[in-house]
Amino acid sequence: MRPISPDPLVWTPAIVAGVLASISIYLNRWGAYMKFTDRVGTYWDYNGDQYDFIVGTSNLNFLIQSRGNPKDFDNWANITGDPSWSYENLLPYFRKTEDFHGIWENARTHGKGGPVRISLPEYTGMGDLYVKAAGELGYPRQDLNGYYTEGFDTIYYPLKDGKRFGVYGAFIEEATVNLEKRITTRQFAQVKRILIDADKRAYGVEYDWHGKTEVAYAAKEVIISAGAMISPQLLMLSGIGPKNHLEELGIQVLSDLPVGNNLQDHISAYLGPFFVNKPIAFSIERDITSVNIANFVVQGRGILTTSGTQAMGFFASKVAKARGQTDWPDIQIILAGVSIGKNFAADFARGFGVRKRTLERYWAHAVGKDSFLQIVSLGRPNAKGTIRLQNTDYQTQPLIDPNYLDNQEDLDILVEGIKKAVDIVEKTRTFGKVKGHFTEIPFPGCENIPFRSDKYWECYATRFSVTLHHIVGSCSMGRNDSKDAVVDTQLRVIGIDGLRVIDASVMPSVIVGNTNAPTIMVGEKGADMILQTYEAERLELIRLAEEQRIQREKEAAAIAAQQAAAQQAAAQQAAAQQAAAQQAAAQQAAAAAQGPIFPARPPPPPPPQEETDPDDYDYDQKRIRTDLESHNIKVEDVRKLNVSMQEELFLRSYHKSNKEFFEKMEKNFTRLVVDEDEDE
Repeated sequence: MRPISPDPLVWTPAIVAGVLASISIYLNRWGAYMKFTDRVGTYWDYNGDQYDFIVGTSNLNFLIQSRGNPKDFDNWANITGDPSWSYENLLPYFRKTEDFHGIWENARTHGKGGPVRISLPEYTGMGDLYVKAAGELGYPRQDLNGYYTEGFDTIYYPLKDGKRFGVYGAFIEEATVNLEKRITTRQFAQVKRILIDADKRAYGVEYDWHGKTEVAYAAKEVIISAGAMISPQLLMLSGIGPKNHLEELGIQVLSDLPVGNNLQDHISAYLGPFFVNKPIAFSIERDITSVNIANFVVQGRGILTTSGTQAMGFFASKVAKARGQTDWPDIQIILAGVSIGKNFAADFARGFGVRKRTLERYWAHAVGKDSFLQIVSLGRPNAKGTIRLQNTDYQTQPLIDPNYLDNQEDLDILVEGIKKAVDIVEKTRTFGKVKGHFTEIPFPGCENIPFRSDKYWECYATRFSVTLHHIVGSCSMGRNDSKDAVVDTQLRVIGIDGLRVIDASVMPSVIVGNTNAPTIMVGEKGADMILQTYEAERLELIRLAEEQRIQREKEAAAIAAQQAAAQQAAAQQAAAQQAAAQQAAAQQAAAAAQGPIFPARPPPPPPPQEETDPDDYDYDQKRIRTDLESHNIKVEDVRKLNVSMQEELFLRSYHKSNKEFFEKMEKNFTRLVVDEDEDE
């Protein structure tokens, strides 16, 4: 009987390779499916694009959290003449995105609660051993994302549940499902050119979407964030770039700028294999098992939480120290704690554009053994390259000439870094305990040069150095009058309104380290600049909204006051009417109880028979008033009585013995009581 395998699915390396190949096919088919569903799903609600801001984006990095050295950013401030780009002034933007978890927690340098969680993976492999060995050579463990000079540390990653968690998951994906963010994404869209009007103002983009040309209009700005290779291509296709180059291609020049110049990258030598006598490195054949895959996929735990790079360090070369830059490193070394497996050469060749047969020949002796590599990177290269258009077709890849190692100084520094990497393994007690040593097999093409001599290392570096994909500087920022500047320090394209570039291409010099974290920082600072630009407009909108709110509240309060006053007046009127009625009833009852108001008296003598005098009316009124007042009665009191009581009062005051006198007095009495105008 065969022994029971510790792997419940009995996965052999061959089966794993087959599964990975199947995953590749699956992903290709999944990509085609996603394109189809995106095209169908957005067809019905698509009515053209109109936005405040347009951003054409990219997403690429190796998962290493490395900000760069503080001196890198102070150098930016010097180049641009803008102190806001110094490290001290950029720290708030670095902190803003972070949710840092680790031994270097410090409120001054690291953030808490940001959208991107920064932590060590559960599996750090050879990381601690490597840092310990570097310490033997005088390089202490330091926070390589804070204030540091020279030092080493295990590598922190942007992780969530043990898996990669970059800016797409932290920002874009979250914003697309949050209706308040009001963001629209166009998957599978490729921008063809920027639309610029006769006044040299960007007002939109033309883009290909599922084979159809569409246009998106920007009410405020167009923001290019396509990376250091595609952003300059878009600018040049749109008439922004070196005049001579654009004219050669028949492109109308809108702004003559050094687009595509100042290209910088980290040229890096993959040094190894280094051998050890213990299984301390990650092995694809040994460690990719069903159990480990399940732990990673289901729980985000285990050995697969590493990307293979486990520790790194920075130090200053002899050249830097001779310049007085001991505190500004120019060499980076990264531990790739992965053993060379059967398919390692083929995978590496495909990923980095190296000849497969050369690597298979060089690494053949390492397959199946415990080994690892070191990546030696030229941190601050002198070399500067260019990006140019091949033609006016947006789908044609641009011409990229990085000019790697075009000067002896860069090569000398890289060789020094290689020799230091060998020393970390071969001249330390830490690696001595595991019999660590560099291969004795020379690299193909360098066999005739004395092994491990400086000339050999030069040969190795020139034949086996590749990019770390840290390309920057092709749309460099600087002073407006600088011959090297494409954008100003507000990241606005010089000579074109309403257009910014916000990505790694604006960095005036490459930082010492990986570019993912500083590129996120540039995005945060760029967003802050945009907010500040439109702050006045935003505040005006807030002011108008506040005025409208106050006016609505005033109107509502006035209506409420009117209603309250009307209710109060109605209540008062009702109360007055009730009181008047009660008073009248009381007076009527009192009058009835008291009898005649005036005592009976003999009738007056008949008046002389004379013609009616116009003044008689006034005379009679005065007489009536006198009669009433002699009994302490005022005309106003009479008016408060009802008609029957007024009539009784008159009858008891005057008798009918003389008809003409009686009728005359009755008429004037009535007029006196009811004629209010005359009384007033």
